[in-house]
Amino acid sequence: MCGRARLPNDWSEIKIKLRLDDIAAPNLKPSWNTAPGQDMLVVGRDPTSGARRAEKMKWGLVPSWAKDSKIAYSTFNARAETIDSAPAFRGAWRAGRRCLVVTDGYYEWRKRNKGDGQPFAIARADDGLTIFAGLWDEWKSPATGEVVRSCTVITCPPNALLEPLHDRMPVILGEEDWPQWLGEALATPAELKALLRPYPADRMKLWPVGRAVGNWRNDGPELMEAVAV
Repeated sequence: MCGRARLPNDWSEIKIKLRLDDIAAPNLKPSWNTAPGQDMLVVGRDPTSGARRAEKMKWGLVPSWAKDSKIAYSTFNARAETIDSAPAFRGAWRAGRRCLVVTDGYYEWRKRNKGDGQPFAIARADDGLTIFAGLWDEWKSPATGEVVRSCTVITCPPNALLEPLHDRMPVILGEEDWPQWLGEALATPAELKALLRPYPADRMKLWPVGRAVGNWRNDGPELMEAVAV
C-alpha cells in the first residue's frame, strides 16, 4: 500500500520534467510526511486544450456519487487488479480521469517476515521524481455545495526490493508511460491496465528511518535520515 508520501520542493524541476512551462506553481508547500486527507500535487490533462495541468487535490478519492466525504478514509489507495470494477473507482476509470501523482518518494512499514513495523523511506535510485499512477474525481457536498477534487494512488504487487516489506506497492510510472496514462497517446483499456505493474527493483532504493514518521504531525527533512536497525 502507500499511506505516506513526500512532496517535492523544487517547482522548477517539476515544471521541466513534466512539461508545465506555462503553469504557475500551485499554492503547495513541500512536505516530508504527507498523509491521506492532505493535499497532493497532481498533474492531469485539460480536456479542452489538451495541455497538462497541475493542481492540488485531497488524497483519498471521493466519488461523485458519494453521500458524504467519509469514504475518503478508505480510498487513498486503489488496487490495480480491480480498478475498473470496484464501485469507488470504476466511474473515474471509465470517465478517463487518470492523473500523475507527483512525489519525491514514499514510506513503507516492514510487515512481512520480522513484522516489527520498522519504517523505510523509498525512492528512485537516481533520486528523480517518483510519479504514481492515480485517478481523480470531483464531488459536490449535498449539504454545503462545497466542491472537492480528490485523488487515489493505484497499487500493485511489490517488486523484489519491496516484497520483504509489504505485499503491495504504488504503481510508479516511467516517463515513457505518461502520455498514454494522461490520454495524450491512444491506448486501449487493456493497454492502460498493462501499465499498472511493479516498477523495476534495480531502479529503486530504500533505507530505514526513524519512527517519528509514524505521526503525520511530524514534518521535516530529518524524517528521511537513515537510522541503524
